[in-house]
Amino acid sequence: MFLSSISSKCCFLLQLSSVWKYKRRVKVQKPCPNSTARNHFSMYRTSIMESPGSSGYLIVDANGGLNQQRSAICNAVAVAGLLNAILVIPRFELNSVWRDPSQFGDIYDEEHFINNLKGYVNVVRELPEALMERYDQNISNIPNFRVQAWATVNYYLGVVLPILRDQRVIRIAPFANRLTMNVPSHIQLLRCITNYKALKFSPPISSLAEKLVSRMIERSSMTGGKYVSVHQRFEQDMVAFSCCVYEGGEAEKLKMDSFREQEWKGKFKRKDRVIVPALNRIEGKCPLTPVEVGLMLRGMGFENNTSIYIASGKIYQAEKHLAPLREMFPLLYTKESLATPDELAPFEGHSSKLAALDYTVSLFSEVFVTTQGGNFPQFLMGHRRFLFNGHSKTIKPDKRKLVVLLQDMDISWKAFKDEMEVMLAESDRKGMMVPRVKKFNRKTSIYTYPLPECACLQSSNNSTFRLTEGANVLNSHHESTR
Repeated sequence: MFLSSISSKCCFLLQLSSVWKYKRRVKVQKPCPNSTARNHFSMYRTSIMESPGSSGYLIVDANGGLNQQRSAICNAVAVAGLLNAILVIPRFELNSVWRDPSQFGDIYDEEHFINNLKGYVNVVRELPEALMERYDQNISNIPNFRVQAWATVNYYLGVVLPILRDQRVIRIAPFANRLTMNVPSHIQLLRCITNYKALKFSPPISSLAEKLVSRMIERSSMTGGKYVSVHQRFEQDMVAFSCCVYEGGEAEKLKMDSFREQEWKGKFKRKDRVIVPALNRIEGKCPLTPVEVGLMLRGMGFENNTSIYIASGKIYQAEKHLAPLREMFPLLYTKESLATPDELAPFEGHSSKLAALDYTVSLFSEVFVTTQGGNFPQFLMGHRRFLFNGHSKTIKPDKRKLVVLLQDMDISWKAFKDEMEVMLAESDRKGMMVPRVKKFNRKTSIYTYPLPECACLQSSNNSTFRLTEGANVLNSHHESTR
């Protein structure tokens, strides 16, 4: 459209001061006194238990992709604490879209998980033999108890707890979003501990992820080791699910219809489902293409020597769609371009492991750009807020406005640039806003807005990179690049 008219009149350093506008101030928080937190749990458990000991064993099946499973794990620990139950290491369901057979130990460090929850929630790898014999050595034989979405604390205490006490074991599947955000503070703390302390990626993932972050920093020498990560949700499944039109024509329609039917079995053919691609686009529901993301970033002031990391699965028609983005940003990288084929070989066919690599590289970017909703950006934004005490820059564009501007064939590059600068300022303003959290009345996700409840888990050390040790992601030797 107006790729050819992109100019570089402004000095890069002047541009840098505005687009990288980012204060990495770390407010020192007092650490949570472990003994006090544990005393709260002891008193709470005593108040709901008629007799000492646990209520029984909790088994959950975590469904979805990497971060939906992460949500289920955090909620499972919270529910186990609420019911004074022993948690069996969560099982991962094989998702029809993600098709990743990985189990908990393939993604996370089991030993670390168990040890970091000691004193809060007891975690075991499997049921005792006596219970397994009751169900013929097959956990699937345990009757599945279905819990309503966003179930309340009262529901768990009034409905689930009596069954758990009676049966000594309960299995809940699926377990995504099965606990309300509004829980007592000592239960909320369990979510924080799980998400930021207990969940550590397995050694193979952590090792390669650290290498990728180091390589991104090395390749970003022109910007002081700083880089931008973009969550580019433009894979074939996302394009198909959105029902948006990109190439147009009968060939694309047949391909997308076939893919939708294969993956979602008639969901898009129901008589009550009205699909209007043009309306979806106007309402900002269509995934942004790589070229649209590139135009947006150039308009916001990012120069062509900015290092960009694309966090994504396989881009739909990648060669065609990534070419113009690479033209705008030659320093464009992906996990595939940063890692060697041998390094990536063990990860092939495991979408959650690959997503964990993207998650870590994006976590330590100077700027994170989210182009579509979903669990990945929500968890990542929350994790970055936790690590850097709210001072992490995220660009969340106004897609409705962006679509109108991109479709305006008469707009000049200067006018578009002015609009993008306004959009960036608005994104920054909203990013600084923290939803007001009233005691016992949280409506927003603690995974997206972890403060203030999780603040006491932040390290008291002034080094932001030593804060990462608490998040179990990287070592502090990257500190000098910040």
